[in-house]
Amino acid sequence: MPFIHLIVFSNFFVSLCVVALTYRTFLYFNFPPSNALLVLVFSATYFIYNFQRLVRMNQKEIDEANIGFRMRWVYKNKQPIIFTIVITAIIIIVSLFYIDIKTIIVLAIMGLFSVVYVVRFIPYNKKWLALRDIPYLKIFVIAFVWTLVTGLLPLVNNIEQINLHYILFLVKQFLFVVAITIPFDIRDMKYDIEKGIKTFPLVVGVKKVIILGVLLLLGFIAIASYEFLVFQNITMSLWMAEIITILLVAVLLLLSKKQQPELFYSFIVEGTSLLLAITVLFG
Repeated sequence: MPFIHLIVFSNFFVSLCVVALTYRTFLYFNFPPSNALLVLVFSATYFIYNFQRLVRMNQKEIDEANIGFRMRWVYKNKQPIIFTIVITAIIIIVSLFYIDIKTIIVLAIMGLFSVVYVVRFIPYNKKWLALRDIPYLKIFVIAFVWTLVTGLLPLVNNIEQINLHYILFLVKQFLFVVAITIPFDIRDMKYDIEKGIKTFPLVVGVKKVIILGVLLLLGFIAIASYEFLVFQNITMSLWMAEIITILLVAVLLLLSKKQQPELFYSFIVEGTSLLLAITVLFG
């Protein structure tokens, strides 16, 4: 599956997922999509994810830590990846000329979070820590950044103030991202043990963290049901499409109890973002 490996391991696929969720926000609230913002979100996601991979990767880890097929693929294709992130950096700079200052400020904050997620800058016990090294924080930093990029950015220039409608949507987005990030925490348990990173699966156990994920997904369904039955701001078809997508995520969560192939996480679980994005077509 060389083509699947190319689009997934190069982070093209996750960039597509992020931009799809961003596009979903525009359509969800009937706002005109900003092509410049969508290009910027895709390029920035691609740049940041590959930057993080390159920061984490070095020859010693590849040879001695047995960190998996994905990172080995990245190492073998390091030069082409560096070339593509230079290209995306240029695209980001050009896109900024078509984006307003409020959006740029939000993007800058999110970009900073993404960089310090892997770059060690916090002094602790005679060593330096990145945000991902802080116990229990990793999953929530990812969800926070994804939610603001895919949920808040499209709203910045289309609304004057945040109301309950927008808050409910952002909460749903956050719950969804946390839930689909849990399987990745389970996948990374071996690496996190080696690096001394305390994550929820390592501390409370895989079964309990999966239960937590299912509860978060039930929270998503509860909010969607409130929107449809009480708030009446979404259609029945959109409500049903969201529930079906969330139930599928719950099934994938349960399948994460045991270690799965890399593409299960980076293609199938990640791909549920595309399914959630598509639900707006039923609105």
